[in-house]
Amino acid sequence: MLTSKPTNVMIPVAHFILPLALIVALLSTVSYANKYAPPGLYDVEYLTLDNDFRVVLKQRQHAHNVAIRLVVDVGHRHFPCEKRETAHFLEHLLFAGTSKHTETELDRLVEDHGGTWNAVTSQSNTEYQIDIFDENLTLAVDTLFEIITDSLLTPEKVEHTREIIHKELGGKTSALRRWLYKRGIGKSAAAKSQELLLPGTGVVCPELDTPEGITVADIEQAYQRYYTPNRMALIVVGNFDEARLRAQINNTFGQLKPALVNSGELRKPPYPSGAAEVTGTLAPLLGSSGSVSLVYRTDGSNSSDIYALWVLNVFLDRVLYEKIRILEGLSYSPEAYYIWDLDYGLFAATADSELDKLDLVKTMIDEELAKLRTQPPPTEDIEAAKQRILLARVQGYESNAQVVNYYVNNLHELKSLGRLTNHEQAIEKITPKDIHEVVNKYLRNDRQVTIWSTPTLTYTQFFSCLAAALVVLLSVVVYVYWRIRQRNTLTKVSSSLSRP
Repeated sequence: MLTSKPTNVMIPVAHFILPLALIVALLSTVSYANKYAPPGLYDVEYLTLDNDFRVVLKQRQHAHNVAIRLVVDVGHRHFPCEKRETAHFLEHLLFAGTSKHTETELDRLVEDHGGTWNAVTSQSNTEYQIDIFDENLTLAVDTLFEIITDSLLTPEKVEHTREIIHKELGGKTSALRRWLYKRGIGKSAAAKSQELLLPGTGVVCPELDTPEGITVADIEQAYQRYYTPNRMALIVVGNFDEARLRAQINNTFGQLKPALVNSGELRKPPYPSGAAEVTGTLAPLLGSSGSVSLVYRTDGSNSSDIYALWVLNVFLDRVLYEKIRILEGLSYSPEAYYIWDLDYGLFAATADSELDKLDLVKTMIDEELAKLRTQPPPTEDIEAAKQRILLARVQGYESNAQVVNYYVNNLHELKSLGRLTNHEQAIEKITPKDIHEVVNKYLRNDRQVTIWSTPTLTYTQFFSCLAAALVVLLSVVVYVYWRIRQRNTLTKVSSSLSRP
């Protein structure tokens, strides 16, 4: 009988270590995803129809409702400053009635079937929203299709909408008020700073927003240009029959004629050149305190830097609060904030204070930013900031409405990548070195815009001036009265002397 003799073979340890390391990494990723990522958030059906209409579907069967969003790639930025309310006009007009239903009938149609609806126009897009009982999803999609394709844009409806927009903007503004504002009079320091930080685009305009001057022809032209299937996306989240919904979308939005050209792309705002300081002009007019803000331009959400800036925001917000409010008691609400659009962002560190303490508060903010430019922040503080973000996110996508809004805000990822980025994993990877790098990339002294928001007059100054004015007025009245009495007396004396 032949037997084989055992052979001692030396297998390199690396052959075991590398696969083991890979398994550990995969397991840690799965564990991480289960702990922080909202369950199933990134698993969606993303479709593009033959006419370039985009569809995002997400099944969530835990509740008897469906959240629907129709996003159109047109917003304030797509129009020149004097016409920037055009997209807002369209948003309102598409709710104002069709050839089949009046505005009242449309409202009742949605509400009587367990739904609510609304719309909003932002800088970059217009969003039509319906949240409804899941059995009435078909009605909701048909209603959206009806208002998008069959709304009546009559001159009467346009004028009615103009009045509504005036009210939303705070009322009609006079020609004098608009003329003064365009020349900086009555313009706040924050408004002036935005013109410096986002120059040369429709993001910020030197004029006040107004619906005046927008005609029916302007609105019709905008509708023809922008309300095309290649500029639309329908997002549905909730409990639905996917095959039935797909068929309905194909038979409605899928039948829209494709656009001949892809027009109306936005231009990224250029970066400002040099540092600047701004103050308001008669805005605010009165007050007893002020604020100082250090603001910086950044890239937008299409940049991978967004995650480090996000963590920096949370970290710096706590640092400013603990130092300027808790330790020094100089400010009620010192904070850091970070806002962004697809192609630009603004990062700010700000604090309110008594007027005589504003310089000191600014110095303290400068000191904290200087530390971050010099060296990375403490690891434990960055880990705490990341933990706060992750815990907020895992609790922030419980409802279908919250989930659908997440997809609206990240449509650009689906369009450019065909998938959604796992934000939790991206945040988890941020290191103190990353924070140090984005601070030196964006929060530079030579790009800093300092906003001094201070009143033209304090209340003490105002009442002192008022008292002085009253004293002067009273003095004038007394003097005039005395002169009249003196003149009357002289007249009487003269009359008595002239008698025989």
